[in-house]
Amino acid sequence: MRLSTSTCIHEKILWGEEVYYTCEESITACVKAGYEILDMNFATYSRGSLPMTQPDWTDWVKRQKELADSHDVKFSQAHAHFYDWRRVPEGEKDWNEELITRSIIGAGLVGAQWLVIHPGSVDDGIWYSHRKSLRENIEAFQRYADLAAKHDVNIAIENMIESRESRSYASSTEELLELLDILDDPIFGICWDFGHAHIAGIDQCEALRAIGQHLKALHVADNRGEKDDHIAPYFGTIVWEPILRTLKEIEYTGDFTYEIHNFTNGLPNGMHDQAIRFTYELGMFMLDLAK
Repeated sequence: MRLSTSTCIHEKILWGEEVYYTCEESITACVKAGYEILDMNFATYSRGSLPMTQPDWTDWVKRQKELADSHDVKFSQAHAHFYDWRRVPEGEKDWNEELITRSIIGAGLVGAQWLVIHPGSVDDGIWYSHRKSLRENIEAFQRYADLAAKHDVNIAIENMIESRESRSYASSTEELLELLDILDDPIFGICWDFGHAHIAGIDQCEALRAIGQHLKALHVADNRGEKDDHIAPYFGTIVWEPILRTLKEIEYTGDFTYEIHNFTNGLPNGMHDQAIRFTYELGMFMLDLAK
């Protein structure tokens, strides 16, 4: 495994609502901290009037790739735009799907091997519907795959958050594996989000064993089992040592990729460099445990 981080590690300050740092500044900060592998978080830059929403978005993506190349840094994976299928306002679904299309093309432009895409959940007028969710996810991911194949990108489907209040499709390994089995295309794999699984109370080691060779990407983040905090490992309540041993046991060959923006988002400008460097040292320590 190689240590990696999402560009979202360097975005906001003092819990502000707006993105404070540019993607260029994020890439530079990660390089300064020691990172050589990155995850391009297209989801961040697909909101409001940020770069992925603009007519010249492909030029912007190419500039990020050129900057990364100048530092000899690679984008091994990326994160697509996402939205809530059940709550998207009337008339806005097409625009959200366009942003996912841009994420797929963008992943090809930066050379990311894997693009993480969220599955969606569908209700039946009463409550959550597994049947309708499965059908619509099959249709969506087949459509995504056709485009991804043209841009030499693979798709990692992410496990979602399950709670007593909200049933979500693909929060279980059974549903993820069912979807992969029906899609039956090597372009697909699974991205395992440890924070999502922790909230659901899943036995993560058994889940990883069940996923096995289908595991292609990770979202490494901690929380306290109540909400998706996206903080650094060991700052929540996940027990990491058994997980690290299991990643070794199943011979996972992908990257160990942080998605921990809330570890830095509350800090003031001027403290990010030190915090990001700490995450690098912590990640290298964890990778040593996984050897």
